[in-house]
Amino acid sequence: MVSRVEHPAAGYRKIFETVEELNEPIPAEITGVIPSWLSGSLLRMGPGLFEVGDEPFHHLFDGQALMHKFDLKGDQVTYFRKFIKTDAYVRAMTENRVVITEFGTVAYPDPCKNVFSRFFTYFRGIEVTDNCLVNIYPIGEDFYAVTETNYITKVDPDSLETLKKVDLCKYLSINGVTAHPHTEADGTVYNIGNCFGKNMSLAYNVIKIPPAQKDKSDPIEKSQVVVQLPSSERLKPSYIHSFGITENYFVFVEQPVKINLLKFLSAWSVRGATYMDCFESNESMGTWFHLATKEPAGYMKSHKYRTSAFNLFHHINAYEDQGFIVVDLCTWKGHDFVYNYLYLANLREEWDEVKKAAMRAPQPEVRRYVLPLDIHRTSEAFTEELDSYWDSVTHRLALFSCQVTSEGS
Repeated sequence: MVSRVEHPAAGYRKIFETVEELNEPIPAEITGVIPSWLSGSLLRMGPGLFEVGDEPFHHLFDGQALMHKFDLKGDQVTYFRKFIKTDAYVRAMTENRVVITEFGTVAYPDPCKNVFSRFFTYFRGIEVTDNCLVNIYPIGEDFYAVTETNYITKVDPDSLETLKKVDLCKYLSINGVTAHPHTEADGTVYNIGNCFGKNMSLAYNVIKIPPAQKDKSDPIEKSQVVVQLPSSERLKPSYIHSFGITENYFVFVEQPVKINLLKFLSAWSVRGATYMDCFESNESMGTWFHLATKEPAGYMKSHKYRTSAFNLFHHINAYEDQGFIVVDLCTWKGHDFVYNYLYLANLREEWDEVKKAAMRAPQPEVRRYVLPLDIHRTSEAFTEELDSYWDSVTHRLALFSCQVTSEGS
């Protein structure tokens, strides 16, 4: 009898298929043993609807937001999912077509409207999506599903019902924020986004949302900009997906993947364009590291570090050590935008073609950057301190390795 070995990538296309909501939680199949101390709920976001009527979404990040919930109680696990009832989702379901432009899919005017209505629809301005498919995190005692625009959506973590849409622009000077904020031990939330200043100047604002309030008021109403960082280009902000934070500092990495604001503002409203159409890369810029202090908050304009170009989406870690800030990053080599390779038509190819495309895309690397806080030392002193730092790191790693080996044996 010949045994069948399942291909390691078998079923990968299911990731990009539309699924239906569940009416109630279902039991999950468990392999192995769940630790007795592990209990609670795990909430995750992702795309779950990849076409509306006869109109497909084109990019991985266009799929409509679906919230997943795993409940762990004793030795049992249940699974539940529901779509977030955003404006983008509700209007699409109502009109049976794509109504709001997504990351890589253009929404065109209703074909049933007359030519004059359709013409003026193009000049209504930019209608920003609220499709919150990227992440979910707590603010105060509430939970919000988020993407990278100015809209966040309050949800019920128990029933997964959609509660309300919140426009952060009503409270903060930002055009959008990342989907990966940092939450302090007391519940304070820090995030970063770009904004327009005076005379069409561009900057990046670090924002602070306080923890749950004793008077039960909404913490978002008390949010504030704590520090502003300058942009290297006046009308082309860098794409921001995450940022770093240590005990005393904010770390912002300004990468060469840019958003062309003129294209964003003009092409979108006149002829229709997607977010993807407005990205471009600055080959000569390299990558810049910016620092700002937390308490009191202030931009350290003298502490700006430049390195070779890379794409950045997620920070692994950032911390202070012996007069340095250590930043660990998930990077992709070069300035080519990785999202260009995430169109659904490419991802749904035969597995061999998917692998070939992956090899053509920028290759991932884990990188560590060590930034000196004292920039006024002589080069000789800096070299000696850096060598000393790396010696201490190597020594600690060796001790850790010995400890692991000892415990393992």
